[in-house]
Amino acid sequence: MSAAFDGSGYRQRVLAPLRAGSSLDTADPFLIAGLDPTVPYTDSDIGAHLVRVLAFLQRERNSAKYATLATELVRRRVEWEEPLRDAESRERVRAHVLAARRSGDAERLAKVDGYLATVRERFGGIPASRVDGLRRLAAAAGVTVEEFDARLSREQIIVDGVGGGIEPLPPEVRRQIAERLAELRALRGGDRVSSASLWAFLGLAPDASPERLRAAYAAAAAANSRRPHDREKTVTADLLALVSARLIEGDPAAYTVGLIADAADELRPAVEEHVVLDGELTAVAFEGLVRAALATGRGLTAAQAKSVVLGVARELGAAVNVGGVVDYVVCPGCGRPEAAGAARHCRYCDTDLYTTCPSCGSMTEAAAVVCRHCGHSLRQAREAAEALAAVRRALESGRPRQAGDLLAAAHPVLVAVGGPVAGAADELGARVSAALGAADACWRALSEARAASRADSALDDARWLAAQAADVPGPDGRSPAEVLAELIAAQAVIRRRVEAARALPPEAQEAALAAVLATAADNRDALAALAALPLSPPSDLAAVSGPDGSVQLRWRASPSVGGPVSYRVERVVLVEGGGATLGRRSLGTTRSTELYDAGAPAWTPVRHEVTAICGERRSEPVTTAPVVCTRDLAELRAERTAAGIRLGWRLDGALSVVTVERTVAPSSPVSQPPRRARVTGGVFHDTDVVVGATYRYHVFVEYHDAAGHPARTPGAEAEVEVTARPRPVHDLAAVTTSGRTALRWTPPPGWEVRIYATPVAPGASGTGGGPGSTDPRFVPGSGPLPLGGLGAEGDDVRLAAITGPVRLVGASRTGQVAESAPVGEVIYTPVTVHGGSAVVGRAVRHVVIEPVRDLRADDRGESIVLSFQMPPGVTEARVLWRRDRTPTGPDDPYAASAKVTNTSLEIKGGWHLAAPADGWAYHVAAYPMYRAGGIARVATAGVAVLARPATRSDPPPAPTASGPATGGHLLGGPGGGPGGIPGGPFAGRPAAGPDAPGPDPITAAHPLGGPAQPRTGAIPLPVPVGARHPVPAHQPGGARVAAHGDNPPTTPLGGLPMPLLPPAGAGAPPAGGPAPAWQPRFAPGAPGPFVPGGAVPTGPGPGAVPPVVPDGPGVPEAPEDPGVPPAPGIPGSVAGGPMVTGPMPQAPDAVPLIQPTVTYTVSRSGWRRRTMRVQVRTSGPVGELILFARPGTAPPRAAAEAHELSRLAAVDQAVTRTIDVTLDGAQLPWGVRLLPALVHPTGWTVTHPADEDLVVH
Repeated sequence: MSAAFDGSGYRQRVLAPLRAGSSLDTADPFLIAGLDPTVPYTDSDIGAHLVRVLAFLQRERNSAKYATLATELVRRRVEWEEPLRDAESRERVRAHVLAARRSGDAERLAKVDGYLATVRERFGGIPASRVDGLRRLAAAAGVTVEEFDARLSREQIIVDGVGGGIEPLPPEVRRQIAERLAELRALRGGDRVSSASLWAFLGLAPDASPERLRAAYAAAAAANSRRPHDREKTVTADLLALVSARLIEGDPAAYTVGLIADAADELRPAVEEHVVLDGELTAVAFEGLVRAALATGRGLTAAQAKSVVLGVARELGAAVNVGGVVDYVVCPGCGRPEAAGAARHCRYCDTDLYTTCPSCGSMTEAAAVVCRHCGHSLRQAREAAEALAAVRRALESGRPRQAGDLLAAAHPVLVAVGGPVAGAADELGARVSAALGAADACWRALSEARAASRADSALDDARWLAAQAADVPGPDGRSPAEVLAELIAAQAVIRRRVEAARALPPEAQEAALAAVLATAADNRDALAALAALPLSPPSDLAAVSGPDGSVQLRWRASPSVGGPVSYRVERVVLVEGGGATLGRRSLGTTRSTELYDAGAPAWTPVRHEVTAICGERRSEPVTTAPVVCTRDLAELRAERTAAGIRLGWRLDGALSVVTVERTVAPSSPVSQPPRRARVTGGVFHDTDVVVGATYRYHVFVEYHDAAGHPARTPGAEAEVEVTARPRPVHDLAAVTTSGRTALRWTPPPGWEVRIYATPVAPGASGTGGGPGSTDPRFVPGSGPLPLGGLGAEGDDVRLAAITGPVRLVGASRTGQVAESAPVGEVIYTPVTVHGGSAVVGRAVRHVVIEPVRDLRADDRGESIVLSFQMPPGVTEARVLWRRDRTPTGPDDPYAASAKVTNTSLEIKGGWHLAAPADGWAYHVAAYPMYRAGGIARVATAGVAVLARPATRSDPPPAPTASGPATGGHLLGGPGGGPGGIPGGPFAGRPAAGPDAPGPDPITAAHPLGGPAQPRTGAIPLPVPVGARHPVPAHQPGGARVAAHGDNPPTTPLGGLPMPLLPPAGAGAPPAGGPAPAWQPRFAPGAPGPFVPGGAVPTGPGPGAVPPVVPDGPGVPEAPEDPGVPPAPGIPGSVAGGPMVTGPMPQAPDAVPLIQPTVTYTVSRSGWRRRTMRVQVRTSGPVGELILFARPGTAPPRAAAEAHELSRLAAVDQAVTRTIDVTLDGAQLPWGVRLLPALVHPTGWTVTHPADEDLVVH
């Protein structure tokens, strides 16, 4: 709310209305305070505004005009201030005030509406002379000027007198207009309606808008331009010029005022006569003068006529007596007025006084210029209605061009009328355009039909044009009627030709009708006559079966000349041995005389039917003789294998029995009788071959032809010479020294050997694989999917097929080759080459790595500092240490371990081992590490050193099997007593039983300090509780008690010499020869150490013992423990000294090994039994298994005889697994078998079901 107070506005809005009232009413506090009740105010705004109002009223008490009112308002301030100060009371007063104001406004507006209605009913509108008086009455009623003007804008204003600020046209101009209108009335036969005034001439009311005025002028000008040159056209042109000058360019009100002035001049003598004679205008005289004013023919309305009479009487100062309100209607014929509603016809000339408005359909005066209901010009509406009716008649009669011309001529009138008439005109215009477009399209279709000799179509188009577009000429200017007459005559000629053709003999009718159709291709009579004639079938149909299983069909075309002939071909499949139809299939329709059927079923008699088709005519089908489609084999291959000769071929389609015939070439030095075999599956192995012989193989398919006679396909032939196969290499060995890997083998005489290297796949290498270690599960050629083209050991392979990740290392005839390979695991495969093929030898798996160099130990009392050099390409090493003896290997479970990097050695000047001086020895070993497939692995080529000799005689605490620190299960001694080496995580399998027994029997080291068991595939079962003999255990008090259970204590040993490992692939030395450097030495007759579980020891001796350094110094002897006798079965020299000097008998009652077995079953399962399920049960650790299958009822015996279906990974425990193979689309029967991935697995077996249980039907 503004802080400034408008005193003047307050006086006008508040004080003046209150002073005009008879008494002061405080019921509207918002009015007294000068506030708007529709605006929300806050209490602070109200308080501030009331202070300003009261201050102004105090000043107004000194005013001469509003002193009394201001004093009264100040005195009664409580009555209008208090309701405004409180918010709740202010809202109640606001609602009451708004309701009262709405009620008062409605009453005032209703009063003004009554004023306007009274004047409108009396004069037929609002005379312009009475507008000012009505405005004053409205202001007196309390209605604002804006509200009154809004209501006045909805009324019709009547110009009813001279003056009002508007000057009439000069008399001479008015006289000129009247003369032209009188002449036009005479030319139009006394038409008073259209010649009363310029407004009547245009057909408009005097208050018409400028837009309608211009439209009416344009319509009249357009209509006059189409008139012939005569006097009426000239007079009309003059009047149009006056309309343009006086109504459009000038002020149209001046012309209307001039009409009223002329009427007043004409009536003044009569009015003056009545005034002079009677002293006043009586009611009768007034009505007579009004009738006389209407009869002047100037087009005045009744209101204008009454206004003229009253104006003249007012000028003469005479009194006027007016009777009842009477409205008049002027006769359009004689121009005489009649009382409105009294009669329907003029009593003078019997002309209709009323007519129907063409626009709104209401009854209105016939002499009126515009309809009093809709305001449209009656004459323009009538002209528009007549024009639209004429357009509709032209369209209905099939003359769209004439309709378009009529619509174009009436366009100005239609625009001037507007409203619904304009919408109807637009609709008719769209119909005219569509009719003209359809006529043009039909003319084009007629021309195309005549050009294509389609006489019937052309005749139909001509008939349509004659009925729907008779006034639209064609491209050549001729009318549709002329073209139609010409086509009807041509149709008569065609009809006579067809009748003449039907009278000919049957064999000549088709040619005659074809001649008729050549000139009238769509003639219905000719087509019907031709369809009644039979169609000649094709001839000389022949079917020839191709070698690829397709059938080639050829025939001679039908001799019909009745039109283009196509041929429908169908295939009919017959039942074997009979002629009944089994199935029919359409192969399509062609206009050619040959067709290839590439989808005919093989080995089944089929025949083909060909039917000629010409329009709707069908010939009798022609049938071929039955034929049998064959599928001959292709891509016959013959390969030399270790077992003989292998034949392979490709046979498309359903599998069928293939016959193999073998003969010996005449040039062969041996002679054998011919042999035949019937095989399936696309592979045949011939094992009965003789070296030096040349065999010829003829492979074909036998079947029965369509007549049931035996037949066979041409097949394919192959010739193979059986030459002596070179001996594969079985003793490949690999040794890495000085950064190079040397490969050696016994060379086969006269043959070249190539060495291929294959990288080991990530996750394929086992733990502890070192030089010389091989894992057959991952060697190339060990399974049915050779790696890079290398087959199994002893297989013949083609050199061109060796691809992929396989790398050629070198070729040699001397038995050795070398390469510089990066650090890591690699598989070397020897291949003996003979010509374009080769024989695969035994592969070895080798770790390309060297031991660490210059291992030294610096004993500093409380710690030991190790220093060494990493081999080339190695950056990490594993360090292991034990207190009782040298670590047995990188996975010694009784040794503690740590990883050392090359960086830590350089930065810290060596690796520091915390070693308190407790008197016992420290044995340290270092093993290089490498990475295979992103996984860190430890090589078995290690170096050991005695870092600190023992200074006390008692043995160190018994070590517990902790294993390498790679995570796993925690294992320890019975209690892990003080001084003992704490148990660490163990990397092997979890221990069985609730008490977590000792080390894993598979990977644990020998309890006497020997190496771990060899990985030969034989996995001993855990020893049952109580199955072991009691072993004496060392107690703190020196007494020995028998230890039972799964945690027998181990016997501490002194240090043992460092082991050396043989090179990869090195076998046993020749009999009687010197022992190699890596062969351990044994005392004469020494049986070797005890092996837990009775496992078969490795090495040449009867038992496996750790090898010693040849001719090397021993290790310091371990002090004997007084009171501790040697373990049973173990000589005391072994328990306390570094060398094995006496016999070591095997421990009694060793637990025998139980080999794991694999059993399996084959069954059908699933929905509709479309799934083959193989359930595999293993009783212990087994290797990888492969499921093979081949077509037929004979299960495969080897991997080379079948295809691989699925694989099962190796497991280390008893488990049951399932293989599901879907049979959708399979060509059963199948023979299946589960085979190990290794050709000869060690330590476990597979038990197979009966052969009939391995066939899936």
